[in-house]
Amino acid sequence: MKPELFNSLKNYKKKYILNDLLAGLMVAIIALPLSIALGIQSVPSEVSQNGIQLGIITAIVAGFFISFLGGSKFQIGGPTAAFVVILYGYLLDPNIGILGLAISGIMAGGILILLGLLRAGNVMKLFPYPITIGFTTGIGVTLLIGQIKDLCGLMPEGATEAIHKVINYGRAISTFNGWTFLVGVIGLLCVIIIPKINKKIPSALVAIVICTLFTLLLNKVANANIATIGSTYGEIKAGFFPVNFSLVGNLHFPSLIMPAIVIAFLCAIESLLSATVASGMTGTTFNPNQELVGQGVANICSSLLGGLPATGAIARTAAGIENGAKSPLAGMFHALFLVIMYFALMGVLGFIPLCVFASILISVAINMSRFPLFLKLTRFGIRDTIILLVTCALTIIFDLTYGVLGGVAITILLNIGSMKAGLKLTSKQEESKYVVEANGALYFANANKLINMLSKEKENVDTFVIDFKNVISIDETALEKLSSFNKSLQKSNKSLEIINTSDKIKKRLDKFYGVI
Repeated sequence: MKPELFNSLKNYKKKYILNDLLAGLMVAIIALPLSIALGIQSVPSEVSQNGIQLGIITAIVAGFFISFLGGSKFQIGGPTAAFVVILYGYLLDPNIGILGLAISGIMAGGILILLGLLRAGNVMKLFPYPITIGFTTGIGVTLLIGQIKDLCGLMPEGATEAIHKVINYGRAISTFNGWTFLVGVIGLLCVIIIPKINKKIPSALVAIVICTLFTLLLNKVANANIATIGSTYGEIKAGFFPVNFSLVGNLHFPSLIMPAIVIAFLCAIESLLSATVASGMTGTTFNPNQELVGQGVANICSSLLGGLPATGAIARTAAGIENGAKSPLAGMFHALFLVIMYFALMGVLGFIPLCVFASILISVAINMSRFPLFLKLTRFGIRDTIILLVTCALTIIFDLTYGVLGGVAITILLNIGSMKAGLKLTSKQEESKYVVEANGALYFANANKLINMLSKEKENVDTFVIDFKNVISIDETALEKLSSFNKSLQKSNKSLEIINTSDKIKKRLDKFYGVI
């Protein structure tokens, strides 16, 4: 087991260096405003005034090591929206705070490395799809709610739970700033419309430039009182904030165990999901166990140097691929470009309005929530719909921990019948076709068994046939894995046929197969 970087460099060509440099630069341009926005939203101002720096440090340090030591050829990491809500709550907890979060991040990194060495990356693939979409949508909704404050210039009382935030927003409606809202809407239009015109234009950067100019004009001419980074945080200086271990003795270590587990779990799920998306975009494979090791080292280093927990970022990874990345060097170059920007641009950050970062994160939250897919999955079947809704609701009402634990508990209870039925597979070669007969229930816990059987013959066969004559049920997770496998076959001009399905299963396949 070794980092993908070393595998990539074996066949690396000199002309690729320019591709990776340009891809790294483009990703850095995208990552800088996003990292600032995530830092601001993750770190309560009453806990630390260094949220901006913490976000950028995370992108630099974690971004470098995720690409350097990870198991994916195209993975680019950094701070992500999935962490915002939980980090904000941890930092407000007097038993955790900045130092406690750093130690939790180091512990989480250790857990990730251990999981990678134990080859748990393969086990993570068994995680039920409805739970993944449920908590992702829940986090997206919570993040979306959290942006209303800065978008509207409100000054509500502090609250971490989404419902309490909404209540406090209503109470603080008298502090609404129309000018702030106007500039925020302009920023939101930029980040939504520009990608529809040209995806390669860094919409977040354009939004920041336009909104900053409007803010300077309105604050001077109309006395608009639009909050900026400078008016809120004062002078921003570039630097790193290494952990002060002399104060570790003051921590309440039992309070750090659950945050460490949650951070490690979320990092594992998000990073493997991002790497899977990258593999689907490029037709390549990745090593999930090495990816966990790389993520673990990256989180330890980020925490040691004053950053936040990090994971693979789908948006940044996709941007790297779309801009011609050829190897993990693109992610490493992205980190180096961020270092240059960090120390060169801090003097101008003070003029940027906070509402534009809210606009950027609203766009991120909407994309993260995947509302069309969420609604589509609610029509799949009562069992998976319950899992999906319970996970999402608990995540919004309480937090990610409750959402995942509740989702897992419901999943186990509702799949007792599938567990009893099990799954038996038999295969045979028929001329140019590889035929697999399935017998039993196809669901999240055994779907990989079928996919692994098919994958072993992927290089030798052009047509795969799965006989569903004796399949009594199929869940969303199994269908998603079949869909992903089918898409990978299509990239190689190969095909997958599913025959002899019952009316119920056929209806689900017709409606969702190839779409999820």
